[in-house]
Parts: sequence; C-alpha cells; structure tokens
Amino acid sequence: VPHSSNTPFLRTTTMADVAARLEAVVARLEALASNLSSGGDGGSAGGAPSGDSPKFVTAFEELLDGPCKDFISASASIDGVKELEIDAMANTFYSELGKVMKMAAACKKPDQKTLMNIMKPVTELFPKADKAAFKRGDCRDHATAFKEMLQMVNFLFVPKPRGFCEDSYTLPDVYLNKILTKAKKQEEELATKNRAFVKSAKAIGVGLKDYVKEFHPTGVTWKKDGADAKTWTPGAAPAAGTAAPPPMAPPPMGLAPPPVMTAADYGTKPAKKDAPGGMAAVFAQISKGSDQCESEAKGGATAAFGLKKVTKEMKKAMKKQPGLKPKAKKKVEKKVVVKKKKVKPPSKEFRQGTWWVEHQVEDNEVSGVELKHNVYIYNAQKCTITIPGKIKSITMDNCKRATVIFDQVISVFELVGCESCKVFCRQGVPSVAIDKSKGTQVNLNAAAAQTPPDIVTSNISETNVVLPGKDPEKDDPIEIPLPEQYITKISGANGAWGTDTTMVTHGG
Repeated sequence: VPHSSNTPFLRTTTMADVAARLEAVVARLEALASNLSSGGDGGSAGGAPSGDSPKFVTAFEELLDGPCKDFISASASIDGVKELEIDAMANTFYSELGKVMKMAAACKKPDQKTLMNIMKPVTELFPKADKAAFKRGDCRDHATAFKEMLQMVNFLFVPKPRGFCEDSYTLPDVYLNKILTKAKKQEEELATKNRAFVKSAKAIGVGLKDYVKEFHPTGVTWKKDGADAKTWTPGAAPAAGTAAPPPMAPPPMGLAPPPVMTAADYGTKPAKKDAPGGMAAVFAQISKGSDQCESEAKGGATAAFGLKKVTKEMKKAMKKQPGLKPKAKKKVEKKVVVKKKKVKPPSKEFRQGTWWVEHQVEDNEVSGVELKHNVYIYNAQKCTITIPGKIKSITMDNCKRATVIFDQVISVFELVGCESCKVFCRQGVPSVAIDKSKGTQVNLNAAAAQTPPDIVTSNISETNVVLPGKDPEKDDPIEIPLPEQYITKISGANGAWGTDTTMVTHGG
C-alpha cells in the first residue's frame, strides 16, 4: 500500500504486529503471576534473599543463646529481682538489639530519627530501670547493675563504638561485686543464684565488648543497597524495587519494531515558548532601577500612580512627631505552668535491722526499738517523731521543719540536707554529725549535758546548740551558735609554709 505524508502513521499490517506483541507480553505476565501464587521464585523479588546470614548476625545470635539467656534465667530465679521485672526487661532489651543486627544485614542505614523510632522499645526501658534502681530493698544492687548494663546500647549511636564499649562494659562491676560480698553471708541456695546472676551479667559485658571490637569497631555495618528500614520487619521479603524486573518478552519472529510517533504524525505543531510575562515581567520591571520612579515617561510606577517622593527632610519630620512613630509591640507574658509534685504516702517499716520512717507529715512514734536497731527518717515535714529507748543510730535525711525526740543513742545522730529541724536528747548521745543543713537546733537536757557529744559540722548555717542553765528549773536555757566562718592565716617562708585557722565568733 503506498504511504504518503497524509496517511496515518500505522498501517494495517503494523497494527497486527503490535497486537501479537501485546499478546506475548500478557502471556508472560500471567505465567509470572501464576508462579508467584504457587510459591516459586520465578525470578521475582518475592522470596527471601538467598545465602546464609552475615557472620555478625549469627555471632550476635550466639550471644543471645549464651550469656543473655543465662542472665534472664538467673534474674527469674531470684524472687526480688523477678518482682522488679528485670528478667522481662532484659529479654526485651537483648531481643531488640538482635532485631537491629538483622535489620543492618538487610537494610540501608536509616537516619537518626528513624533509628530512634525503631529503638523505642529499648528507650522505654530506661525509666523503668531507673524506677527499679531507686526502690529500697535487698535487690537494689541487682537493679542498679542492670541499669548500668543498658548503657551498652549506645554503641549503635556513638562514632567510635569500640572505645566506648571498652570503657563501659565494666560499669556494673561496682554493684555486682556488692552482690558477691553479700552472698558470702547468705544461705547456700540464694548465694548460688546471686553468683549465677553476677557471672552471666559479667559475661554479657565481655561478650558485647568483644563482639563490637570484632564486627563493628567503627560503627554498625549496614547494607548499602538494602531495603528501607522504616518498612522492614523481621523475616519480611525485600522491598519492591530491590530486585531486577523480569525481562520483556521478545517480539515475534520476523516482525519489525513499531515505528516511533512524532508530532507531525498527529498533524500538530510544536508548542511555542511562552512569551515573557507574568512574574518574569514584574522582576524585569524591578531590575530597571529606582531611577524610573522619577518620571512616568520612563515607565516609572511613582509618577504613574500619582505618588510623591519621600525626601530626607520629610523622614526627619516624621521622627520628631511621636504620633507618627510605630507603636511598640506588647510583650506577651508566657504562663508558667507549675507541675505538682507527687506526694508519696507515709510509711514506717522494719527491714534488716533498720526502721525506715518515710514521708511522714503527722506526729508518730517508733516503738519496739532495740539496741542493735537503726532508724532512718526520710522526707519528714512539719511533724514530731518520738523514739523511746536505747538505739544504735538515728539519721535524718531531707527533712523540713521536723522534730525528733529520743532517749539515748550509742553511736551517732546524723542530719543530712535538713532545713529548720530540731533535735531533743533526753539521756545522751556520743556524737552528732550535721551536713548540708541550715536552721538546725540541737537541744540537750541536764542528763545529756553531763556527757556532751562531739559535734562534727560541714556546710552548715544557722545552727545552734541549746544547753540548760545553771539551775535548769529556774534559769533559761543557754543557746550557743556554731561557727560558719573561719579565718586562715598563712605563715612561714622559703617553702616552709604553714596555716593557722580560727573561727569567726558570733556576737559579743
């Protein structure tokens, strides 16, 4: 058939060729879809990547099956540790680290924000571990040691993981050694469980240190051409686009490729370039310069709209008129939201030879004390606590406007971080230690003043000792302030120096 410039660009025989090719492509796609649904690889990206896992993944799995598994079992075997949920937290912590190692083998490196979102189950463990470490009890050292073990997760973020792990893997040792020391005085069964806890904890630290040194000394190795970490899940297939697409079916034998369509075949003309206008014209007008604003003949805008030019004299006149000055913006004061502190309920209990008296706000008496007992008073406020009988020691910590009345202490009475507190001794106390406190008053009656105590002070203010007068029944008590300031004089010469310190007296 003759072909002129006015005839359509596709001939009848050409349409038949294209239809044959399309049928071949459809057949190819149907075969591929059937292969995918039946579970075969079919050359697609639907299956898991072939080959064994990287060595750093298998090495971490060995660490999980070894020391980590032993540590979780040891934590679950100790009742106090299990109550603090350390075994569950450890299981979550190390399993999440294992997922990150698998992710690094299959995904390209994510940004910092994405990695922090992935590590959210781990970051949520830190406040839980802190809360467990602050709980008082026999397993406080276990919880504190585990809290220090969590710091090893930072090897994922620091620039030099090898040096960080070598410095950090021994952080829990202080508390683990305390557990071993206490185990010497425990029953055999409990001591064995505690030793297993310490052994597995130290093995994890050494194992992680050696693991990072061997596989990630300068940072975790991610797969450069891997999948996106945001959409990756353990055991999932690679993301779409990671595998090469299947080749297209070849054209039927003996058929030429279809001709290429051009604009001339459609009978249309190429689009013309837009004439300069719109925003381009606006910027072109601006670029002509401010001199055009002087006259309308030059196309200036000032004359065209009948505007007047503002001279320097007019600007000075505006500054002198206060009514023309722009008003200053009013500053908007931000409301300060005061967070209410949680008030803990008062408690008084006896544990391991010590009476724990905490968060008292009403008058209370600690009865049933013995010579070997200690009393620890914490955060008492605006109340009076009475301790009858003879006792080993008494400690006041972080108390405000509290009063303690006791009969006799055979060791020491301590005040730490207290404010406006009063102490009354009825029979005697050999030593009083006051540290970081202000407004403290130590009262000794006639019996206690017969053998006055040694008073050791540091970082105090407004501290007084009240002693009975000559006649305790008639005379007023005598109040003696303790020194807060000292004068130190330097003496000597030629390298033989010395100092002489004297207190600054209060009053006359």
